[in-house]
Amino acid sequence: MASLSWQLAQRYRHSRNSNAFIRFISASSTIGIGLGVAILILALSVMNGFEQALRTQLLAVIPHIELQAVDKPILHWQKKLPALVKQPGIVAGAPYIKTNTLMRIGAQVKAASLRGIDPKLEQGVSELQRFLKAGSLDQLTAQQIVLGQGVAKELGAWIGDEVQLMLPQQNSDGSLASHKHVSLTVAAIVGMGGQMDYQQSWVQLDALAGWLNYPPGAVQGLAFKVQDVFAAPRLSRELGNQLSGKDYVYMLDWVRSQGHLYHDIQMVRSILYLVLVLVLAVACFNIVATLVMAVREKQSDIAILLTMGMPRGAVVKAFMWLGWLNGLVGTLVGAAVGLLLAWQIENLFAALTSWTGFVLLDPSIYFVNYVPSKIDPLQVLLTVGVALVLSLLATLYPAIQASRVQPAVVLGRS
Repeated sequence: MASLSWQLAQRYRHSRNSNAFIRFISASSTIGIGLGVAILILALSVMNGFEQALRTQLLAVIPHIELQAVDKPILHWQKKLPALVKQPGIVAGAPYIKTNTLMRIGAQVKAASLRGIDPKLEQGVSELQRFLKAGSLDQLTAQQIVLGQGVAKELGAWIGDEVQLMLPQQNSDGSLASHKHVSLTVAAIVGMGGQMDYQQSWVQLDALAGWLNYPPGAVQGLAFKVQDVFAAPRLSRELGNQLSGKDYVYMLDWVRSQGHLYHDIQMVRSILYLVLVLVLAVACFNIVATLVMAVREKQSDIAILLTMGMPRGAVVKAFMWLGWLNGLVGTLVGAAVGLLLAWQIENLFAALTSWTGFVLLDPSIYFVNYVPSKIDPLQVLLTVGVALVLSLLATLYPAIQASRVQPAVVLGRS
């Protein structure tokens, strides 16, 4: 009987004698399901792409964990850092000192954050070298500075230019003293994208410690890179507790400083999935309307088949096949279109930007200037599965109603 149900569904599906309005509703349900599946796959892939870009770009230069001194510098960091790096889950560690400064080249003035680093140890914590736009980071001396691309742009600075720095000073009682002037040469320019390029600059750790009158072997904090970025909050507490017996520190992690970006991506992903699944559900309801009208149109045929001995279960299967085929075709075509768009969205976005000149993602604001995409096979299978299940559920009521046709009543009217 399964083959008979299938043949009957195929006959009704390809029949040219059916009502034109029914064919229109049937086509609209197929197109609606296909659009919903395609847009859902594309949207989820783009959200995955932004999440991947967050990990590979923003978290490549931002320390995953920072233990920052509260009131007194961390002394003898050379002895403390190796023990902390040996903790499970920690990849590398590096000392740092950071302060705010005022930079000047000629008449151009720019306020920025200045971070003192150990160039060798910093390579294990951040990937500044990967985002190098000009110059070199290999031999950073005490008389050189590395500028973010945005900072260099606003100052009009380039490699070899001299930059004047005004650094804040403190008296022994903690009050502000007269600022200190320092002249440095631009050694490199780093471009990571987003606001960091307009806020960050780097100098040698020992040089900045001397300018800020830090004791020998003292730093403001220790930065760490971890294997699992989502374990950073837990590991920051463990490292902080290990160090707290000797130093009073803030236990900071990337979730506190940049976690809003990740949470925003997750929230948008959830909202998109909910909305688009509802769109799929609405499209599947068109299958209900199509089958209800088809059952009414084919009542005489159903009655004749029942009088000829066709089981009512076979009638149910026939109309379930008839409706589910619309969902199956729409889902498969939509999945193919969605995968194609997700695969080529970056190129399509670049071409659109080139043709129109309109920049949707301003690199001075966002950490990426393109639309990233990452296809997750599990999400694709889940989307296709949800669409197919909704399509199948939409066929149940009309198919059951078709099996309840009373041949005597229908044929008696005719």
